[in-house]
Order: sequence, then structure tokens, then C-alpha cells
Amino acid sequence: MLRITALVALLALVSSPREASAQRRAPGQPSTETSEVSVIARLGTKSYTSNIAGSCKHEPSASIYDTPAALYMVEAAGDDGSEIKQLNLTLWRPKNGGPDQISLSLGAGTNTYRIDVNPRAPAAGAATAELRKEGAGGTLELKGKDAKGTPLNLTISCPTFAAVVAEGG
Repeated sequence: MLRITALVALLALVSSPREASAQRRAPGQPSTETSEVSVIARLGTKSYTSNIAGSCKHEPSASIYDTPAALYMVEAAGDDGSEIKQLNLTLWRPKNGGPDQISLSLGAGTNTYRIDVNPRAPAAGAATAELRKEGAGGTLELKGKDAKGTPLNLTISCPTFAAVVAEGG
């Protein structure tokens, strides 16, 4: 029994540095930390304003459906007292000048709003996007209507855009 305990302790000591180094971020890798995302939403006749924890990401040299495009992503979630409960926005901006592809899921107040503009599927709502870069971050403005026809005007201010990290296989 003493031998097994000693062997387990020895294995734990040998594997600990390897596990710790695997969890460290390599130099040059983007941070996965969240920051405060400012959101102003005018949805139909209602207006909402929140500063919520989230992340903004950008990849200038991405590709969608074999088309080179810039990718912008915003993911944020508010706490119980926040007017904006959740926000997921993906904007693909094709480099060939083609139309933007926009996917939005927004929870505000007690309602949810969805937009999905993609040339390969029937549109759910409609939107145009404007991007103003400001230092390491920027402001995204989305104007249009959601899948139910509700007019939507959304302004999202990101203090920084982190790099997009490819996941999966």
C-alpha cells in the first residue's frame, strides 16, 4: 500500500509541470479575457442601454464559403439587472465587395430578436452594418429589422478587437 501511495505521489509530481505549461498562454496568442461592451439598442419603440461583459474579436483574413472576408464577432451577456441580457453578433465582410453576411441574436428586456442574412439561406430579417475603427477597437452599427419585422438600430462599442482563434479539427 505504501508503494502505491508513493507511486501516485511521484506521478502527480511529474505530470504537474506539464499540465501547468499546457494551460499557459503562448507568447503572441490573443487573450480570452472579457471586457466591457457598450450596447445601445433601439428596438421598435423601446430603447435599451447597457455596459456588459463580453468579447469582441476580429480576423482580417478569414473565409466563408470559399470567399475571402473579414470576420467580426461580438459575444456579451448582461447580469440580472442589465437591460441587454445577451448579444451574439457575427459579421462577415467579403473582400470582393459582396454583401455583408450578418447573424444576430439579441435578448433585451423580456424579448429576443434575431437576424440572419446569408445568401445561401432564406433571410430572417434584414440589416446593414457600418464599422468605425477606433484605435484597437471600434463601433459597429446595425440597422434593419428582425425576423418578426421589428425595426432595429443597434450600436455596439468594443474597446478592443482580439484575434479570432481557430477551434476544432
